[in-house]
Amino acid sequence: MVKLQTQTKRVNVFRNGAEVTRTGSAQLQQGSQLLHVYGLSSTAQQQTVRLFSKEGVSCSDLRFEIPQEEDREESRKIAKEITLLQKQIESRQLQITLWQNNGDFSNRTSLNANEVQDYIEKLPERLEKLNEEILELEKKISDLEKKLTEVQEKEELPVVIADVYVGEAGTYPFELRYHEDAAGWRPVYEIHSDAKEPLEIRMRARINQSTAEDWKDVAVSLYTGDPSGYSELPEVEPVYLDIREKVVETRRNAAPKMAMAAGMAMESMAMDMEVEEEAPMLRMDMMQAEVKSDETMTEYALPGNRDILKRSEGTMADLQKYTVPAEYQIAAVAKSDPSAYLTANVKAADLPLMTAFNASIYLKDMFTGNVSIDPDLTKENIEITLGKEERVHVSRKETLRKTSNVLLKGQKVTEYAYETKVTNLSDEEIRITLKDQIPVSQNKEISVDVIELDGAKPDEKTGVFTKELKVAPKQSETVKLSYKVAWPKDKLIQERRNRIYCPVCGARVNGRFCPECGADCR
Repeated sequence: MVKLQTQTKRVNVFRNGAEVTRTGSAQLQQGSQLLHVYGLSSTAQQQTVRLFSKEGVSCSDLRFEIPQEEDREESRKIAKEITLLQKQIESRQLQITLWQNNGDFSNRTSLNANEVQDYIEKLPERLEKLNEEILELEKKISDLEKKLTEVQEKEELPVVIADVYVGEAGTYPFELRYHEDAAGWRPVYEIHSDAKEPLEIRMRARINQSTAEDWKDVAVSLYTGDPSGYSELPEVEPVYLDIREKVVETRRNAAPKMAMAAGMAMESMAMDMEVEEEAPMLRMDMMQAEVKSDETMTEYALPGNRDILKRSEGTMADLQKYTVPAEYQIAAVAKSDPSAYLTANVKAADLPLMTAFNASIYLKDMFTGNVSIDPDLTKENIEITLGKEERVHVSRKETLRKTSNVLLKGQKVTEYAYETKVTNLSDEEIRITLKDQIPVSQNKEISVDVIELDGAKPDEKTGVFTKELKVAPKQSETVKLSYKVAWPKDKLIQERRNRIYCPVCGARVNGRFCPECGADCR
């Protein structure tokens, strides 16, 4: 029998699971022999265990066994050392007792005064030395007990037993590879900006593992695949068309509330006092992973070796960074939020990811919040919110709402008017894009007529319009909006927000024509 001790050298971490590679070498004799391979994790999937070596080594059988009691030599040796140290502690404790008992001279007359005085003077020093020796022995026992626990855990691990054959005696290298389920990684994205240069999108990884061992000083690669999942080519189901005989009832739409990402404030207050300038701290460049792609997945080979400890909250690693051109602007939607926001306008095609992702925003290296990005390739540009702009205050108020009857036409008409005030709190001129909207009619009996939009032109489908403003320092600008809505006086109108529904059958409409009944919804 030949014993082969292995050490973890490489870990390939998938989104769910990991392949662990352990290495070692063994001195083999010519011919067949049993090879006992140690180091297999207790949480390893045994059906995935494979043994590799160089050419000339063959294996005819592979099985697993738990070591027997007689094979646990190392733990018995450590336990024996602990017992001997415990006996040394007992002997020193006995010495302390004897020294203390011999210090009682009340019934002893054979000793003279000098001997008694010498004994009493040396007693504290002797007791202190014995106590120090006991403390040192206890520390050795504590260290050995920890080592014993580790050794016992290793001795309880399954051993891979292989029948190997070599044609020539020598030292042969081996690799033990197996799959672990209790490991994985997930991407973490960061967007860095200084509001001037292109955006820097960083892709990082959060690695976690809860296997039965620590991975120390190992080479790590991250893979985008998931070997534990199941995938197959989907079937193409037939689609049948038929005439719709019954018109469905009009659906009621509960408009979802629009959530707006909150960011930390950008401070732009000038310091009046003179201070001694220190050299600025610079952001450290990240050591990126080496990226390799094949037909099914991408590999991120992390630089150097690293430790990934079991039951840790997660180990962070930097993978890649991308530079994305951006145009910055201050924007506000006063109808929904009185805050102004710093935004970056980027081309959808320039984003490194084609799927939706969440990212943390760092503006001038300060965390300002989180944002969700959906790289919709049907849109040319995507607006990314970087944080609130505290130098601008926006307020919107309704100045008129008047309803009247038009007798000759049999209509009711309501006139609306709004004023939006944009105030620049800073000491420099600010450009801001103000977004607002007017309602859009989806019924020919309802008309919407613009009275005043300050020269802006609303979108035909959404009614949304933008107004570009220049606001001088410590000054305000006001944008006026007014329109009127007319409809048959014997009918009621209702607002449908965010989504467009067919006025005939109530189905949701994405374009001009209803997919259910074919009605023209413009």
